[in-house]
Amino acid sequence: MLHVLPFGGVAAAGARKDNKKMIDSPNQASLRDAALFHLAFFALALPLTIGLEGHNLGRALIWLAALYNLALPLAARWRRHPQWYVLWTFLLPLSLTLPAADWMLVKRMGTLVFPNYGVPKLANVVPVYFAGMWIMLLWPITLYAAAVKRGWSYLFAGVAALLLFLLWEWAARPLNLWYAQDVNMVAGFALYPLIPEALLAVAALWMWRVTAEAPRWQKIAGALAVTVFYAGALSLFLLWVK
Repeated sequence: MLHVLPFGGVAAAGARKDNKKMIDSPNQASLRDAALFHLAFFALALPLTIGLEGHNLGRALIWLAALYNLALPLAARWRRHPQWYVLWTFLLPLSLTLPAADWMLVKRMGTLVFPNYGVPKLANVVPVYFAGMWIMLLWPITLYAAAVKRGWSYLFAGVAALLLFLLWEWAARPLNLWYAQDVNMVAGFALYPLIPEALLAVAALWMWRVTAEAPRWQKIAGALAVTVFYAGALSLFLLWVK
């Protein structure tokens, strides 16, 4: 006997297939355009921030964080890369909540300091622009990791995160956006956050995949769970490495 699925079942199956494809198959055009987008953005951002100080720097960073998170979905629509938008909607809640881990390092651990640049602060501790900056690293890492063979994609995400967060630390040093205190350091870099930052990228990739077919609220809950995981990893490595 031939069993015919109702149209809704076919549509649901097709949606699940599309979601899986959206997660694991960024094409060459998507990867190329993502590289060009980020090269263009940072080519604009770095000259605008170098040389600024105090309140002017703080305001510039707020505008740049907002610009990135507006330009990315617009570029996704313009270049017809729906995967970009899907990834952005997953990572944005994560980026918005990761400053909670920074708050913990400032208020509870006393290992991180944010200079006062006269801009609003989350919980009166973390400058508001950081809520829009985490995604600047996590988005490209996750997209490119998704293009790697599954057996190697998590290793790629971890290594890429380690390298890019180190580069981020180096690039941010002239701006004095933050500094560590009372921890082991090498060449001016705090050691304890390195592995947690790599694990953060791995967890973000994993959660993005496992919530591919989930409702929106579960995606948001998954992103929040990654924030909690990252905060826990920071605490453990601070105890082990400090």
